[in-house]
Amino acid sequence: MFGLKPRKPWNSAEPFEGLIAAQQAASPAMPMGALAEGIVAGTRIATEMGWRLIESIAPGDKIMTFDHGLREVVQVKRSALWTGSDSCPRHMMPLAVPPGALGNATAMLLLPEQNILVESDLAEAVFGDPFALIPAAALEGYRGIDRITPHQKVEIIILQFECDEVIYANGMGMIHCASVNGGQFAAMLEEGAEYAALPLDMARAIVASMIEEDARQP
Repeated sequence: MFGLKPRKPWNSAEPFEGLIAAQQAASPAMPMGALAEGIVAGTRIATEMGWRLIESIAPGDKIMTFDHGLREVVQVKRSALWTGSDSCPRHMMPLAVPPGALGNATAMLLLPEQNILVESDLAEAVFGDPFALIPAAALEGYRGIDRITPHQKVEIIILQFECDEVIYANGMGMIHCASVNGGQFAAMLEEGAEYAALPLDMARAIVASMIEEDARQP
């Protein structure tokens, strides 16, 4: 059901063709100019109907989640990564993720402030849970993940559910989506909140540990 069709290999001249170029009409619109979280158009996510492009999702569609099975999308927001007259600032540049780096079957783009669920021995040792929610910016340098300069408009889609959820992208990449009732900051303040992202310095320590884990593999 969730088999992904192969795309261009990572070493092709334009491995992200179709991701940055993917465009849809923005409705409802969000303030443009500086948004570094959300899901890049062209990303495929797991739904009750199989893998679908994120830009085709509408409120009411059911998405496969990490903890709660199928859940309905409550709201969809659209915007652009950067609409300024100058070049996109480096801290907002998307990260190119090679196939397999995060369990993803195909190459994908992540926005630096988008929270991602990763598995780590250090997270289990420190928090008693092998899974940690970290900002994608912390992944720079892990398994070939690096920033790229966007030369075209990058459309961003934000899915919101009744509660915070983690969804599957391009295979097994796990992306956090906030509740329609509040953002990540509100979730962190709520007692017993299911998802709370680590600050960037702690996230980088988790990723450094993941790099060491890879180095120990035979």
